[in-house]
Amino acid sequence: MKKEEVKKFFEQTNIYFNYDYNIKIRTETVAEFIGDKNYHNVLDMPCGNGLISLKNSKQFNRLTLVDFSENMIALAKQITEQEKITNATFICGDIFETKFNDEEFDLIISLGILAHVDDIDKFLKFIQHKVKKGGAIIIQNTNSNHFYSHLIRFYLGVRKLLGKDKYQLNKVPANQVENSFKNADFTLQKTFRYNQSFIGFSKLFSNDKKYELTRKWFGNTAYNKNASLGSDYIYYFVKN
Repeated sequence: MKKEEVKKFFEQTNIYFNYDYNIKIRTETVAEFIGDKNYHNVLDMPCGNGLISLKNSKQFNRLTLVDFSENMIALAKQITEQEKITNATFICGDIFETKFNDEEFDLIISLGILAHVDDIDKFLKFIQHKVKKGGAIIIQNTNSNHFYSHLIRFYLGVRKLLGKDKYQLNKVPANQVENSFKNADFTLQKTFRYNQSFIGFSKLFSNDKKYELTRKWFGNTAYNKNASLGSDYIYYFVKN
């Protein structure tokens, strides 16, 4: 049931692009995390419109993009054609049913998924298994225990009562993610914290203005200002 709801939700690409500024921040954060390092085999799962990994694809020898939204995969393919990117391949399908020919990856990018999967621990173990020793995972989570997350859930609850929203996000505390990687023998190298939601005020600002305000308040990975106020965590873990 959850799987079908998620698929239906993300086939609506217009909703995705309402958060265009957030995609820009995530793209830049990935670039800041990886620096000038090159990766042989990279997996972006779920890839959405692919922009986050495709913008960094010059540092990847091979890039596999996976999503079960046909519309998102179509958008990602459009970007590869426009940018003349030749090292990307696409898989449209369920993450757990995709075998990847049993290959391991040097880098896995997995942003914006933990709020949507049926089984969080199963997903975390899955990607931890797919990255090789010395490889890295960049993953995002909205800490459900953070005070800002409580405000967001209150706001979404009101919208649901008014019949404006039916979709339910998962509640994932930061320690669930961090302990999972610690127990799987990963080391946390970097974290960037910020807020992606403007809680009801989003329509008052353009995407450019929301980007500007977010950067002004939270900075970047080199100087993450006001990090304690950020409920969204982007992690960079390395497998020991």
